Amino acid sequence: MAKKFLIIPLSFLAFFSYAFSADAAVISLLPQARTFGVGQEFNVDIKIDTEETHINAGQATVRFPIGMLELMSVDKSGSAFGFWVEEPKISNEDGTLMFTGGTTSGVSGGSLQILKMKFKAKDAGLVDILLQDAAVTASDGKGTNVLSALKGTSVSVGTQVIPPVTPTISVPSTARQVIPVVSVPAPEPQKVVREAIVAQKLPGKPLLRVPLYGDSTRWYNHQGEAVVFWDVPPDAVTVAVAVDRSPRTIPQKPEAELFTGKNLGVLKEGVSYVHVRFRNNVGWGETAHFKIAIDVTPPLPFEINDSLTSDNPTPKIQYEAHDALSGVSHTVLFLDGKEFLRSTSTSVVLPPQPPGPHTILARVFDFSGNSAESEMKFEILPLQTPVVDFISASITVGEPFFASGTSIPNAFIDMRVLDASEREVIADSAASDARGNWKISITKPLPAGMYTVSIVARDERGARSFPVDGVKPLKVHPKTVLSFGGFIDFGWLEILIMLVLLITSGAGFFASRYVLKNKTREAYKTIVGRDVNKFADMLFSFLKEFEDAGGLNEDSRRVKQKALIEQAKETVAKMKKYICEEVNKLGK
Repeated sequence: MAKKFLIIPLSFLAFFSYAFSADAAVISLLPQARTFGVGQEFNVDIKIDTEETHINAGQATVRFPIGMLELMSVDKSGSAFGFWVEEPKISNEDGTLMFTGGTTSGVSGGSLQILKMKFKAKDAGLVDILLQDAAVTASDGKGTNVLSALKGTSVSVGTQVIPPVTPTISVPSTARQVIPVVSVPAPEPQKVVREAIVAQKLPGKPLLRVPLYGDSTRWYNHQGEAVVFWDVPPDAVTVAVAVDRSPRTIPQKPEAELFTGKNLGVLKEGVSYVHVRFRNNVGWGETAHFKIAIDVTPPLPFEINDSLTSDNPTPKIQYEAHDALSGVSHTVLFLDGKEFLRSTSTSVVLPPQPPGPHTILARVFDFSGNSAESEMKFEILPLQTPVVDFISASITVGEPFFASGTSIPNAFIDMRVLDASEREVIADSAASDARGNWKISITKPLPAGMYTVSIVARDERGARSFPVDGVKPLKVHPKTVLSFGGFIDFGWLEILIMLVLLITSGAGFFASRYVLKNKTREAYKTIVGRDVNKFADMLFSFLKEFEDAGGLNEDSRRVKQKALIEQAKETVAKMKKYICEEVNKLGK
């Protein structure tokens, strides 16, 4: 019953979640060679290229022609998958192999080994081996299908060599048309047909090139048909080639014909050496050696220690990582989903962490680029939350801000003041005494407005408490200029508003008296109304400047506001004189 439960989600992903996935993984088939005789047995590997995405499961159906091939067996040894939801199932009647497997932790690589199939050739001809109904899931906790392509293969069976058709890569989808993408075939060695010139000395050492593994000093994490190339000197009459595990082999057996290279087939994991030398009429020349290092197996599974949950804010991460071939290169550590460290050490002390649950993921890479990962969830226990006995809830601009209370003895109390945009305006700390008493006084002036206050406890290790709940917002009032018994307080802004109201009321009163006396309502609207509007615009401009001055520091604000008030008095006097002159003109 459990087996069926796990198969259904993977099948669902293969058909329906592709449209929401990030293209990444490619499943491909890799034969050990391209041509075989009738009755010959040969191997074909099922590989996954994760393209740097980390995966934890995959499934597929392999299809082959039943009249031409027989699937003898399937080998799971060396597989990147450690468990099989659906054991590999062979059906020579239908010409299929179906499998569903996975791993307990994420792995990545350019040529992850999944299964090795052993076929027997039954009839001559060109044979296509295809992949269908596949899915590859990412180790992202969501089961995201990251399959982007399926790459089948073809082989020739018979006494006559049939050129294989270049395999295609198809994008699987039930909602879209399948689009074939034909890969460009690698160049093939060319036969050399010419008369060799007579030489006076032995041929030189060949200069070897292997396009699939171009750098002989590094490790590679992919497999394919390796082709070695060389330049044939004009005096060469034959060439000898050997491939083995020894770095100093001298090839003895000459090739049947002279070519510009040789297809070595699919090389096994580990370090191989290609040895090549030429012969001319004088004799055999010096041997060239080319190293090819292949490691397609991820590092061995590992676990992070499980003793991280404590009140220690800087826990130590420890694990053991091993790789059988290229060796462990480095580790990338992710904390709560974000990369924070690359290290060659397997023991790391975390930076101070806030209290609460956390997740650490260690991703170990070998020198060929394969990787395995392990994840651990842990929790940092909080310190006791401080108690706030008093805190200022309302202060005037320029007044100090106070808070006091109790906490664990000999700790630190960190206070942060945040503005309406959650930006930190002020941060300060104080120490609690041997009895746990603490107090904080912030004398730095705060501009008028509303603020939130966060208070936490911290010990000498960096362990922290959760913030105190229920701290009331801090309101900072403008500075008081006039006060009536402490019940009614006026700041500069309130006084300015009252001044504007009084001036406006006075202007309206005199205007109405003028209208009643002279009965010239239309003239008032045209002339006096225009001037009053100008006066109002000037006052509003003055108010805006006065309001903007509130953001300055105390000294600058006081100077600015005093200058504005003087300017307002001068403007009111001028406008009074001007309006009176205009009214007198109308009365003449």
